[in-house]
Amino acid sequence: MNTNHQKELDESRDEDETPTISSAKPTRFIVAFTNNVFIKGDPKRLFIFSGEEQTSSSSSSLVATLDMTIPSVTMNGGFNCTSVHGFLACCQRLQFTICNPSTGQVITFPCNPKMWKSFGLGYDPVDDQFKALTLVSCPYGNPSFMVHEVITLGGGGGGGVVSRSQVTSPPYFPMTMGININGFLYFGACAPSQRATPVFVCFDVRHERLLSFITTPKDVLVCGAFSMLIEYKGKLGVIVPHPFDGPCFDRFDLWILDDVEKHDWSRQTFELPFSLPFSLGMGKSVSSQGTNKAGEIIFSPTTLPYRAQPFYVFYYNLDTKDMRRVRIHGVADTEEFWSRYGLTGFCCAFFSPNHVDSIASL
Repeated sequence: MNTNHQKELDESRDEDETPTISSAKPTRFIVAFTNNVFIKGDPKRLFIFSGEEQTSSSSSSLVATLDMTIPSVTMNGGFNCTSVHGFLACCQRLQFTICNPSTGQVITFPCNPKMWKSFGLGYDPVDDQFKALTLVSCPYGNPSFMVHEVITLGGGGGGGVVSRSQVTSPPYFPMTMGININGFLYFGACAPSQRATPVFVCFDVRHERLLSFITTPKDVLVCGAFSMLIEYKGKLGVIVPHPFDGPCFDRFDLWILDDVEKHDWSRQTFELPFSLPFSLGMGKSVSSQGTNKAGEIIFSPTTLPYRAQPFYVFYYNLDTKDMRRVRIHGVADTEEFWSRYGLTGFCCAFFSPNHVDSIASL
């Protein structure tokens, strides 16, 4: 495998000027949730809210408004929903749903019927393209190689899938969802098989190839679902809560991939001023999708509270070591909302900071 990831990135930037959304534009946060995914026959809907990011690091509340509802879409604990360059992507079973909360556009398309796992949506900033990466090989049984499907989506109102192609790689066992950073998708894995060497697989979105298996300290990938992948100052970051096997955690390690080519990692450990719930039981787990512009790490619930209760997220300041609880007003926190949309008690949720409005279409 080619490990010169940084060279590939530099060459991509040299070939064309990268079109980006202006950093001067105000960012928004996204809250998405689906109604009860465990009750058979319950009508499924994806609700998407958004609101303006706070300008003060001392704010204790934010306001969200309902942008759109999408029928027949569900999430599992928020782990199969991602925000990428103005679009929100969810994968359920063998179907991708991608939408733009700013324009209301929704695209739904099928995946390969042999799909074993989705790694989410990637964005190529040079050619201004979105591509979904899925695994269509079963990682069990010691396969000699892995087969992936790359689904390229259209631009300028083309309306969905432009092409599908296949990419192969050496064998590995996937451990996490993917995260898109600067034109590359990263996801945790063990190679060549389950319970083998922990690595991060790096997928080059533009050139549609798996560039490298990045050697990773064993403490970075803890049971897969317990390791939270974030973008931290343009680099791959991983949050590992401690203890990771209890009902809550009161400290965490922040691992940063400092040098992709040399596979160099750094670690900092932070103590929380109060514990956060972390059981995988319903209604208790929290996760992190990254930081805000102030550099605060944001932890958010992966489910809504039962019935009409306040929805809170937690902002942790790495410099001051302070953490504050922020209420998001408007997110299913009234009985009228629960009654109107038929919510019945358990809703998977997703929170994403730094979502920039986009008028682009696919």
